[in-house]
Amino acid sequence: MPVRNPRTLIIGAALMLPSFAGLAGFARTTLAAPAKAAKAAPAAAPKSKLDLTSLKKTLEAGDESETLKALDIIAKSGDPAGATLVELLLSRGASVTVLSRAIDTLGIMAQPSSGAALAPYAQHRTPELRRAALRALIATKSPLAGDVLRHALHGSDPSQRAIAARGLGELGVRAAVPELFSVLPKDVAEAAQSLGQLCVGDECEKFLNLLGRLRFEVMESGLVPILLRPQADVPDELKLKLIERLRRMATQPANALLQAALAKFPADGSAAVKKGLERAIKGFSVTEEAP
Repeated sequence: MPVRNPRTLIIGAALMLPSFAGLAGFARTTLAAPAKAAKAAPAAAPKSKLDLTSLKKTLEAGDESETLKALDIIAKSGDPAGATLVELLLSRGASVTVLSRAIDTLGIMAQPSSGAALAPYAQHRTPELRRAALRALIATKSPLAGDVLRHALHGSDPSQRAIAARGLGELGVRAAVPELFSVLPKDVAEAAQSLGQLCVGDECEKFLNLLGRLRFEVMESGLVPILLRPQADVPDELKLKLIERLRRMATQPANALLQAALAKFPADGSAAVKKGLERAIKGFSVTEEAP
């Protein structure tokens, strides 16, 4: 059996060392790759759609025409970063035209943080700006909106009271129920609608007791919401009582209201109330079997 020269073996082994070193390096790189991939880089903040620096300069320059154009750009962008620039504009003041557009822009942007900039304008001497500020506050759903709307509910401007009454129901401000009752006799139909959305228990009974005492046109906007509310808020017994009262009125508006309630009745609503609506529309009492 031939015996290899030891020197040859040593040289061969030496020549193979780079290959082994390369394989080891490859293994280290391959095994380390998943670990590095697992550490994803933090997501970068989304880049603003707006040239904020340029818009800021335009809004500060005071040129009305250019300011209105800048406000339109911000409103159309939907970029929340633009709301801060508009809030700064309101804090500085401007012409009624510019302020009105700025307030509307914040309403479109609907950022809750804009409430602090909008709230002072709800008491501005210009009725147009007061009303615009109230509408914008409702749109933003700012935490400040409820108190501002409750204050506006007692103002001398009928349009202002109407906007405030509607907004209180839309924002679910339960604390405003007593105040809504106080303005309801002043023909604020929006107060009826909000009471229909907010009342519970005895409050709903109190509201229904006004049916026949106040004009039907004032009351009607709150009646369908009551009929569509969950039983936990308004018991079936009270809803059936209302349905029967409307049936006995035997007027076209009352019948139209019953039909509207049935058309909007939720699929998971009370079967007893739905049946009561169907019977009342046909002229049958909700408590007696049809002949």
